[in-house]
Amino acid sequence: MSNTAVYQLVTDRIIAQMEAGIIPWLKPWHSTGSAAVSRSTGKPYSLINQILLPRPGEYATFKQINEAGGRVKKGEKSSTVIFWKQIKVTEKNPETEESEEKLIPVLRYYQVFNLDQCTGIEPKYWKAPEPTTASPIEAAETVINGYVSRSGLKFQNDQPSNEAFYSPARDCVVVPMLTQYDNPAEYYSTTFHELTHSTGHRSRLDRFTTDRAAAFGGTEYSKEELTAELGSCFLMAHCGINSATTERNSAGYLQSWLKALKNDKSMIVGAASRAEKAAALILGEA
Repeated sequence: MSNTAVYQLVTDRIIAQMEAGIIPWLKPWHSTGSAAVSRSTGKPYSLINQILLPRPGEYATFKQINEAGGRVKKGEKSSTVIFWKQIKVTEKNPETEESEEKLIPVLRYYQVFNLDQCTGIEPKYWKAPEPTTASPIEAAETVINGYVSRSGLKFQNDQPSNEAFYSPARDCVVVPMLTQYDNPAEYYSTTFHELTHSTGHRSRLDRFTTDRAAAFGGTEYSKEELTAELGSCFLMAHCGINSATTERNSAGYLQSWLKALKNDKSMIVGAASRAEKAAALILGEA
């Protein structure tokens, strides 16, 4: 059976799954524990505090550490976190003598220590992730290595990551490490998705023309996501990686992007054509 026939079969099966009902997309990799967490709440800090804090882990104030029976190691320096909220106050209007409620911004800051700077205290909420034992699949590795070598694309898969993406500006694909997945098929599905995105670079198939509106969630962005996910499915089929989990997850992912296109499944047809060209390029057939 030719690749084109296989790709059509894959497309038909995915559409059939989508027509069967709503399928939720699930992130297929484990988080790397990269967030900084507050010991007092057990929740990740706000984005600004994630930036301010030097590394992941559980943080507590000097007082909290001492009260829990711990001690800060000699010479360790604290980090600053900020806390901002609005509080209601009632004030009397001097002109009308009527009471008025106002929102007053309150900004506070605290000095905290990562628990790895301490002794005698263990984290309650944060724990480093356990690596999984997923093994490489030779056929898929051959496809990835061949494409990266021929294209000159930068490919980063040797460092923990909580996200997978392609950066056109850097011409670089970043994916979570294989050991962050329980199922190696999910790793290759994710990697093939991002590699398909990379074929849109101006030096390859030039799908990212500047006159297109590519805002997140917009029509062109949605079409590109459909193309990338179908490209991933085609490459998985080419490598003989059959996984009901990845197929279902792909159907859920495609379904989520079709909402931006008013659930117009005809968009899949155009995306499949673009994905077939992308897959041919990645396989060295174009």
